[in-house]
Amino acid sequence: MGILILEHRKLVDFHCHLDLFPNHLELLRECEELGIKTLTVTNAPRVWRQNQLFAQDCQHVRVALGLHPQLAHAYGNELNLFEQYLSETRYIGEVGLDGASGYSDSLDIQRKIFQKILRLCAQSGGKILTIHSRRAAREVIELIGTHLPPHKGRAVLHWFTGSTKEASLAVETGCYFSVNIKMLTSPQKIKLIERIPQDKILTESDGPFIKTGKSIMSPKDIGKVIEKLASIWSTDETSAALIVRNNLKNLLS
Repeated sequence: MGILILEHRKLVDFHCHLDLFPNHLELLRECEELGIKTLTVTNAPRVWRQNQLFAQDCQHVRVALGLHPQLAHAYGNELNLFEQYLSETRYIGEVGLDGASGYSDSLDIQRKIFQKILRLCAQSGGKILTIHSRRAAREVIELIGTHLPPHKGRAVLHWFTGSTKEASLAVETGCYFSVNIKMLTSPQKIKLIERIPQDKILTESDGPFIKTGKSIMSPKDIGKVIEKLASIWSTDETSAALIVRNNLKNLLS
């Protein structure tokens, strides 16, 4: 089964940054034409409205309202704007914590913002969050468990790099995982994916931040992720794509 054929079976890209591509509007049209179920995230509340307007007539593309943890120090004062827009979208992201070098100094403000966002989403109900957890997986999972139980909202861990124990804790907490091509590049990383139940896995490109060779990943390249997952799951690509689509349906139900 070729990747191009799979694209027309409505693949899932549950985390990308279309507004950071120079050909943003062209990619919006491409996702629509190919029928790729796409969640394009934003990094600050100030850019959500315009992105939402660009995608308002799209059937297959949704725009998430975000406040990226790496930008918490710069845009933390936009929480009021975040709250203002919250009722207008079901999708939230990119949000979370980043404990990596260069960002750990702002963890206190990151934590305050993330907790506030989780509480706001729980109060609103029915939100679906795509969450950043680099070098902060356990704390992110614990905060989700405390502030956003599954009956109040759904959490998807984007580009998860925690341990297998932390992955198990996330599953127990009710989290889903969105998997990109960089998560499938070594035996150790594949072992982590094998420990996650199939029914908790979605796919993502995280474009334009991921490359395969010299090519930047975009939603149309999700077939590459499906190809890898099919191998891990010992199934064919059509079946792997169907598993992910069904997982998305269950997440949204």
